[in-house]
Amino acid sequence: MFKRYMFLSFSQLFFPFFLVLLFIASVVLIISIAGKTYVVKMSFFDLFALFAYSLPGSMFFIISITFFASLTLGIARLSYEYEMMVFFALGIKPVDILKTFLPITILATCILLVFSLVLVPLSNSASKNFIAQKRADIDVNLRAGELGQKLGEWLVYVDEVKDRKYKNLILYSQDTDSESFVVAQDGRTRNQNGLFELLLERGDVYFAQDDEIRKIVYDHMNVRQILGEPQLSGYDLLSYWQEAFTYIITSLPRKEIPLSVRSKERKISQAILVSVFPIVSLFLVLSFGIANPRFKSNMSYFYVIGATALYFVMVYVAAENFPFLGILFIPTIWLLCSYLLYAKSIKRYY
Repeated sequence: MFKRYMFLSFSQLFFPFFLVLLFIASVVLIISIAGKTYVVKMSFFDLFALFAYSLPGSMFFIISITFFASLTLGIARLSYEYEMMVFFALGIKPVDILKTFLPITILATCILLVFSLVLVPLSNSASKNFIAQKRADIDVNLRAGELGQKLGEWLVYVDEVKDRKYKNLILYSQDTDSESFVVAQDGRTRNQNGLFELLLERGDVYFAQDDEIRKIVYDHMNVRQILGEPQLSGYDLLSYWQEAFTYIITSLPRKEIPLSVRSKERKISQAILVSVFPIVSLFLVLSFGIANPRFKSNMSYFYVIGATALYFVMVYVAAENFPFLGILFIPTIWLLCSYLLYAKSIKRYY
């Protein structure tokens, strides 16, 4: 009966928090996907596929944060509604609460490890392959009268659009040494075997370089870009993570390690540290959640926000500077400090 009551209090907070954060993350993902695919025509199914590929990375962080917050606030609610005092009067101890939530916390940690070490890399790989496939069969979606549309390295403006045929085009490109400005009366697009072409007719080209402007008048001009073939090979998780351990036993300064290796080190450090956040914070759950409402005001929301922010800042700093040492020391130090706080504020009184 006690366990069921505790799980009910936890679930009443976990699912609303999870759904709200998932909704916010979904809106951000949809906006991000819309920005990336603005000039490429995609069906609703294609957009949904990209959304599904991006979702595991967001859910990974949402589950970790929501689990800790729901546990803490669920126990705090029972405390400040005097129900926890009743349990203590009946002989329930804080360690019983710990034993109640330990199995589900271990399960949550295992799920987070599966998300971070398996599902997130697989979904990222699938997303890259999907985008590569679409680039090989690109369908440009330039809109009439809109500024800021991008096609490769070119900013494009068109007056009229009909069936991939364009009227009064303006293209602009800039690099470190020069600027290019192209005007055309007519244009159309073509994609053949990964070679994308913008076929322009009757216009002018202006090149600006070293305080000099050159003009070229043309009847026909092709702007080409090789899109390449999609890489649709299989995916090996062991090979993916193996690179992260390439320089683990060397004494090279971190700045001399290749960027790809540093990126993998950072990812595996963040994956493990975020995954173990719920289980190494169990003593904090009791420290922040259990209170005597006659003597303390409910500050559990602020405690949750502060502890979560502090832990994730530590994770970020460790992943950027000493990823493998961070995996060892941050959970150990966090768990030890959590227990000391629990022993001082909860264990000695209940």
